[in-house]
Amino acid sequence: MITIDYSRRPEDYSEPFDPEELMLSRISGAARREVVRKMIREGRMNEVPEGFDNPVLSHDERRAWARYNPSFLGGEYLPPCREDEVEIARVTIRSTTFDVVSVRAKSGKNRISYRINDEYNGDNLGEKHTRTSVRPLTLGSLLDFLIGAWSLYESVEWNYPGDLEGQLGFFWGESQFYPEFDEALREKVTEGFYANQKREE
Repeated sequence: MITIDYSRRPEDYSEPFDPEELMLSRISGAARREVVRKMIREGRMNEVPEGFDNPVLSHDERRAWARYNPSFLGGEYLPPCREDEVEIARVTIRSTTFDVVSVRAKSGKNRISYRINDEYNGDNLGEKHTRTSVRPLTLGSLLDFLIGAWSLYESVEWNYPGDLEGQLGFFWGESQFYPEFDEALREKVTEGFYANQKREE
């Protein structure tokens, strides 16, 4: 069994130095990001269509992209990152449009500011979707912040009531700053599942 270090924190939230990794980190759309990443791996960066690697798409570009598959819209309706703001983690839900929730950080003179964004202008978020800290968050603090602002437990239970395997397959997490982010999310959902089962006994 893997032991997750919830006390681990990154040294900072610096953007990637590699220009291709930096470009990938700024692409809002999950499917577009993966397509471009695959083309980079295959040495076909010069074949990426013009504008396809932009951080965000225009309204018409989103409509055209969605014609291939509605799931390609995942992340495309996130607001763009602000100046000097970095996405530190994201969660993708396997809904029809693969909705994404994104955690962003911006380092200031004395404190780091955080905000959580969804693709519905914050309609799916609670009141506490912003915070600050002096140092980068530990993995545990990041999860507390995210789960306190967004009802992940309710989302997976609503779609897969009483089905842990289905719940764990309904989402995935990504983070270039927290390598154990996805595993930690799954551990939290599993703990929540069994706690809910006990309450219902």
